[in-house]
Amino acid sequence: MSVEGVIGSEMFEQTKPSAIRKILARIEEAVRGKQEQQVVEVCFPDGELEKLSVHEAIHIYYSAEIINSDRLFIKEQVHLDLAFSLRTHNRNWFVSNNAICVVGGNELRPDVGVWFQWPTYAERSKPLMNSCPPSHLWIKVFYNNDPDRSNALEKVALIQQYWNGIEYVGITLPVSDNPFRPNPNPGTVTTPATNNQNTRPYRDPYIIHWDANNNKDYYVADWNLNLVLNCSFTLEFNIILDIISRP
Repeated sequence: MSVEGVIGSEMFEQTKPSAIRKILARIEEAVRGKQEQQVVEVCFPDGELEKLSVHEAIHIYYSAEIINSDRLFIKEQVHLDLAFSLRTHNRNWFVSNNAICVVGGNELRPDVGVWFQWPTYAERSKPLMNSCPPSHLWIKVFYNNDPDRSNALEKVALIQQYWNGIEYVGITLPVSDNPFRPNPNPGTVTTPATNNQNTRPYRDPYIIHWDANNNKDYYVADWNLNLVLNCSFTLEFNIILDIISRP
């Protein structure tokens, strides 16, 4: 990734490019040669990241550059299709697959977030400055390997320390160079999944649903099954499987 391509943008012209350039260059140096890692920790001296413009710059720059990540196109398609289905389910909900919210001083993004009551205009337009609250439905999509899986689960555990009443769903994708098997009965009406268990399944893909006590229920994601969430939305497993089964 290159810092130069973003420094000349309008957003950077309105901030202090020298300070931001220095921080982005340090991040770039830290991740250089580590593209296979999905989580890279970068440490900065106290106070260096305090300015809001720096936080916004990092979110904008690295959200755009994340397209270099392995298999991200598949994840993004799952995000988009789920968001479309959620918007169709309830037009009054605010649904986003790229919103920033602030939880206990941490800046986090659900892969798909649903707010049953819309955040205010100030929270939507400047979520960091106005501390946009987390979504009521928080969906994470991740691959069934570490650190992707552990990172996603740690984010959920972190939010649970600060907020009650959020419904969490994890969608675990298989790590494979081959597509998932095709639907043996396309067009079949889906039925509720009853294969839930309290331990992580051996086979993926699978769905995790946290109950009101933050206990995890695991469902193997098979064709023509669905899961009715507490918010009344029916999560059709076929949405995910249709994407990962395409050759």
